Order: sequence, then C-alpha cells, then structure tokens
Amino acid sequence: MTDAWGQSGELAGTVLCSQGHMNSPNYRFCSHCGSPIGLVPFPADDDGPDDGPDDDVPDEPAQKTRKIALAVGIIAAVVVLVAGGTTAYLLAKTPTEDPAVGTDTGFGSGAPSAAPAAMVCNEPPILEAESLEKTVDGLTVSALFYPGCPGSDVEAGKALRVTVADGQRDIAAGEFDFSGSPMEMKPNAPARRTLVFPDGMYWRTPDMVGGQPQLVAHRDERRTATPDAGKSVVDRVVAAAVAEPEHGSIVGVAKAVLGELRDADLPLLRSAAANRWVPQVSSKRAGLVVGGRTLTDADVLRDHLDFRERFSGARLVYSGQWSTFNDDDWWVTIVGPAWFYPDDANRWCDQQDFGVDDCFAKFVSDLFGPERTTVYRK
Repeated sequence: MTDAWGQSGELAGTVLCSQGHMNSPNYRFCSHCGSPIGLVPFPADDDGPDDGPDDDVPDEPAQKTRKIALAVGIIAAVVVLVAGGTTAYLLAKTPTEDPAVGTDTGFGSGAPSAAPAAMVCNEPPILEAESLEKTVDGLTVSALFYPGCPGSDVEAGKALRVTVADGQRDIAAGEFDFSGSPMEMKPNAPARRTLVFPDGMYWRTPDMVGGQPQLVAHRDERRTATPDAGKSVVDRVVAAAVAEPEHGSIVGVAKAVLGELRDADLPLLRSAAANRWVPQVSSKRAGLVVGGRTLTDADVLRDHLDFRERFSGARLVYSGQWSTFNDDDWWVTIVGPAWFYPDDANRWCDQQDFGVDDCFAKFVSDLFGPERTTVYRK
C-alpha cells in the first residue's frame, strides 16, 4: 500500500468534501454524504478562466450573445475595409481616367461624346406675302419664307404646295420644286422668293383682291435635304403644276369666280353697252368639246381671264341675262367700247388681227330677240 498511499495514509490525489469525507479527485459529489466536491457556480455571462472539469460546456444564452457580438464585429470590419479601399481608389484616380468628368468645362474630356443629331423639321415653312401682281408670266407673288420649327430649316422638296387666298376666296395654288435649289430659312433672316403661278394656276387677279393675301405652304413628304453649295440659288420659282386650292376644289373656285365677274360686270354693261354693238371675242361653256377636249368651268374662266388681261375693256356676259342670245348658259366675252353700228365693232376686230370666226359684232340687249343681232365679218 506504501506505493499507492502517501505518508499521511491518504490516497494520492484525493479531495475532501465539505463534511471531511475523502473522495477521488474526479468525483463531483461525495460518495459518503453527497455533498458537492470542488464545484463553483459561474455566472452565465462570465468568460473567466476554466475553473473545473465541466467548464467546457458553456451556458447557451452566453454562447449566443458572444456569437452575435462576433458577427457584428466582423461586419463592421468589412464595411470599414471596403469604404477605405473605395476612397483610396477614387483619390488615386486622375481626371482623365473618367470620361464623364472634364478637366476644363465639366462636360467630359478624353473621347468626345457623340453630338446630338440635328432635328429635321417636318412642319412646312411659314409664308408672308410682300406683293401680288399680274405679269406676262402669270400671277406673281413676292414671299418671305420663315422656318416652321424653332431654329433654322431647309426647303428642298420636289412638290411644295403653296396656296394663295383672300380670306376664304382662293386666288391661286401651285406645286413648286425646290430640290434643284434648296432654300435655307432662319428665324431672324427669312428667305425671299418670287413665286410665279402661270395661267391656269390662279383664278383671281390682283384687282379682285381686297387686301394682303394669305399664303399657306403644305409639305407632302419628309425632307432630309440640306443646302448644297454646288447648286445655284434662284430668286424666282415657277410652279410646275396646278394644285388644289386652300378652301375648295379647282372647279368649285372657277364657278365662284365666274359668278363674281358676271355680277360685277352686269351694272357696267347695262349702263354702257345695252342696246349697242360690241365685239364678241369668245363664247364657251362647260362640256363644250374644243379640239377634242371637253372644257370645264376652270377652262372657261382661264379663257376669259386671258382676254381680260389683253384688253382692259373686256367684260363677262352671261347669256341668260340678255334676250339677244339663243341659249341661256353661255359665258361670252365682249370688249368695249360699244358702238352704234356693227361695222364699227367689226372694224375693231380687223385692227386686232382676229380671225374671221374669232371676233364679230354682237348686239347686246334685253329688249329684243336674237334675230339679226349678230353680224359676222367677211
């Protein structure tokens, strides 16, 4: 027993309980009285040194608290590291490394950004009439062209429709080709062009217009043309084709103008030509076939306006208002002055070099019948 016991006779490495009983050092409770041996209670949140063989089993709430604290600490450390690295990177960059930051203007340096595409104005130009006159080429309008959109614009269409009107009364309409000579317009520097409407493209003459006419342009196509320095700039543009008027149809406008001329000329004819002989130079109506072509009211009006422009004394007679005509639906053009004898009227026709059948003496009256009221030339 001496190699297992010490001099005190106690087993080596033994411990005493609180009642003085001897026990093995690995006992937690006394084998004699059950008292605890060597156990010291620890607080749940105490992280002190290991005090016993059972300290390797941590208290559950304390363990959770320590884990949460550890996680928060790790996250905070990561945030600090990321923020610090980003700040260091931005401070280290030069301005030229970022194309969005400019060194001088603040709008970027390095590779220039693409310039915005120029806006194509699809609105027609705004026109203003400066003058309206009748020339040998037709009805002539001097017009100012303003861009229809903010900023500058270019007119280069092949068929720009331009209408001229006096209020609701149409004057002219035609299609103009600007493709061969594009026209640049600026808000503060409008372009000026002389527009010519040849015969058949106008229905009223300047003497029938009360004030400044209104011009309206219409675009029927999208345009992308720009001024070409190689193309000549012309100041005078002649309409290539007749166009629909602003407020009606071509035939409708022609009928209206024929009525206006008839009503305007009637009082003068009653006072100056009634019961006298006058040269008759034309007699036409819609539906009449001339040279294989069927006439319209627009053709009748054009024919009369031609004589009205050649002779200041030309007047329009509607046969239905006089008793010396066989039919009541003819538009007759006569030329003054009136004469007492038919030979004087025919002599005037000779002097103007009219063909025999194109000019002759006609007696105008609302008192007599048509018999013996026409004297042809020989």
